[in-house]
Amino acid sequence: MTRHWAAMSEAGTLYGMRFMVWSNRVFGRYVFKFFLVFAMVYFFLRRGEARVASRDYLRRMLQAYPEALADKPITWLSFQQFYNFGQSILDKYLAWIDTPSGINMEPADEKLVADFISTGQGCLLIGSHFGNLEYSRGIAKRHPEVRINVLIYDQHAKNFAALLEQDDPESRMNLIQVTDIDFDLALQLRAKVQCGEWVLIAGDRVPVGESGRVCEPLFLGEKARFPIGPYVLASLLRCPVFLLHCFKLDGDYHLGIEFFADSIAPDRKDRYTAYEKYAQQFATALERQVVRSPLQWFNFYDFWGNNAKD
Repeated sequence: MTRHWAAMSEAGTLYGMRFMVWSNRVFGRYVFKFFLVFAMVYFFLRRGEARVASRDYLRRMLQAYPEALADKPITWLSFQQFYNFGQSILDKYLAWIDTPSGINMEPADEKLVADFISTGQGCLLIGSHFGNLEYSRGIAKRHPEVRINVLIYDQHAKNFAALLEQDDPESRMNLIQVTDIDFDLALQLRAKVQCGEWVLIAGDRVPVGESGRVCEPLFLGEKARFPIGPYVLASLLRCPVFLLHCFKLDGDYHLGIEFFADSIAPDRKDRYTAYEKYAQQFATALERQVVRSPLQWFNFYDFWGNNAKD
């Protein structure tokens, strides 16, 4: 039976994370990357389940988009994916400690953001664990009037959360930790949206409390489990919905935003079918972005639920 992603232990002790942050702060990025090689070799060898998931994903990517990855051994590609993940942890930390800047956006995306902000409306953003969603805070750097509330499921990232708490207690002011989305939380979020605030939720992982609220759209050629929670939430918030992507391309972070729906209001008699349609729309859009930088995919668990073997 496939384990839920939240049941997997967190990679890295608190002391180890603090050492990596310290090495970057004192010696700079190049020394951090040197130490990171040894840390990720250790995790690559020790984390068999994550390694299997990585290879399974890479095989699917190579089969669906053979031109997306260089002609290299899959084991080396898998290690590169682990190494990129290690770098993303530091980037994630830096993004929360200080609002990131220097993020590339296409002019069309810049205009879409500016035009929507000018309306004064709130919205729901749906992101993923592709790249580094924390860099979406770069929007707040460009537009200080925007408040983005991030829903997180960090039961599996307690060490990272503790690191943030110790170094900057205020860094989590806009974070809302949840295990599932109940009606009371939805009402709180709706009040925020009505005040013009934005809410960000990941659309590629099934929360602990919502294991039954899933559908199976096609992703990289095969059905995968995606949550319907984001679309249920959108129907309760009654607001515009956008997709948000933020990932490294050629060494720089690229932030992209795309329109998803004016609002989500499924027919009561056939809600699930409507949610399935939206989930497939999200999965298709996500696949279109992932193929641009395949080694930025950071879902190290049996995403397709097929108990892949190494």
